[in-house]
Amino acid sequence: MMGRPPLPTHLKLVKGTARADRNNPNELKPALVVPEPPPHLDEREKGKFAAMSELLAKHGVMTELDVEAIARYAVVWCRWLDAEVEIKKRGPVVKTTNDNIIQNPFLSVANKCMVQMSQIESEFGLNPSSRSRIRMEMQNDSVDPFEEYLNRGK
Repeated sequence: MMGRPPLPTHLKLVKGTARADRNNPNELKPALVVPEPPPHLDEREKGKFAAMSELLAKHGVMTELDVEAIARYAVVWCRWLDAEVEIKKRGPVVKTTNDNIIQNPFLSVANKCMVQMSQIESEFGLNPSSRSRIRMEMQNDSVDPFEEYLNRGK
């Protein structure tokens, strides 16, 4: 099959390109959960995983399919914290054994972690820019028949 792969409805909503006539009515809709952290995480990573899972579930975003993405976030977050501790300890520049001044290697680790965290955060709507692109459907018990008629053609 050629062409672009189809986007899930939630991504169409985020991008603002969702149309009722192009939505997949049989699309997978995983249940919202606060899952247990994966066993491969250490205690600090599990703590971050639990905090993020609860926050995302509270806002209707965390599903059982998101476990590994949040686990990666927790690992990268802990790695970033460790790098920041080393940067604070030694400074952003360090001397080599030959008295050359170089950038602290932990600075590049911290910067790469921040980029990775930012990517995951934007997928889950965790920064102001990505939140501004999210459009949530309003739950309304009473449907105006006139509006329903107008929306059928879209």
